[in-house]
Amino acid sequence: MTMIDHIAHAKHEFRLFRLPNSRVQRITREIEIMRKVGKLSREAWEKKGMRGKRIPQKYLAIIGPSGSGKSTCVQTYVETMMENEILDDEVRPVVHVTLSSQSNTKSLGQDILEEYEDPEFEKGIARSLLKRASNAMELARTDVLVLDEFHHLINKDPGGGTAWSVTETIKRMLIRGACPLIFIGTEDAAPLLTHNNQFSERVYAPIFIKPLSWNLAIERNEFRDHCIGFDTKLVEHGIFSRKSGLLTGDIPACMYDVSEGVIGTASNVFEVATVFAIEREADCIEREDLDKAVEEWAIPLNKTTHNAFRHGVRTIQERGKAT
Repeated sequence: MTMIDHIAHAKHEFRLFRLPNSRVQRITREIEIMRKVGKLSREAWEKKGMRGKRIPQKYLAIIGPSGSGKSTCVQTYVETMMENEILDDEVRPVVHVTLSSQSNTKSLGQDILEEYEDPEFEKGIARSLLKRASNAMELARTDVLVLDEFHHLINKDPGGGTAWSVTETIKRMLIRGACPLIFIGTEDAAPLLTHNNQFSERVYAPIFIKPLSWNLAIERNEFRDHCIGFDTKLVEHGIFSRKSGLLTGDIPACMYDVSEGVIGTASNVFEVATVFAIEREADCIEREDLDKAVEEWAIPLNKTTHNAFRHGVRTIQERGKAT
């Protein structure tokens, strides 16, 4: 395998890594509950001959920083569902939609229809697009709809505000009872849960995902488990022939310092370090690769201002002063 092929193989395999943790398990459990709620509602409606009003639904909000694994949890659930269940080609119990930036009612309909592979998802006015989206959900017997990048409903342009027209549209979808919804977004989406009383009355207890804390033993161990898991995946996926020892010495503490406990950031640093190791024709990641990854990826992208692999791990007070 040439170096270019090796790097391409690694970058492809990175997207297939699935590292279980308590947050993945919790979100997976909640998705399964939401799906069963939707299924019970759909079956009750089908028993009525699909006539009359459906049972109004609620939504679940999952909020956390970028890189905290929110979207990956949904992808993992859908992948597992497809592997474990025999489904008709046209049946899609769980549908994962990524919202466009600067969302509006028209783009909401388009985004949903695009995920259902409607060839004319861009054609039509907002009302007809949303009607077609509703029909697509019914035909596919969708039991839960996931709307990702929910923070796109907050407009940040000067003079802008919340895309209330879209939240009102989503509220009507819930009232009509098509299926329960799951919203995934960053902390920027939090106002959507509180600034519209009718909207907030329709939410289940939200899941707020915070960066792992090094001061809590259970979360520190979970971060260390992530380091071990990534190391194991590098070998399992044929990227390296031996483990890199990512749990050795102060590597986990340094990586925590760089990532501030956001596992997605830690994974990205490991990925960049992997490429540097391959370029050195090494058979594992070494400290110099991690140091270089922080210098050339994490610091330029404002993930951190401090290279713990080069200058040592900061105290909590020092990290606080840097933020």
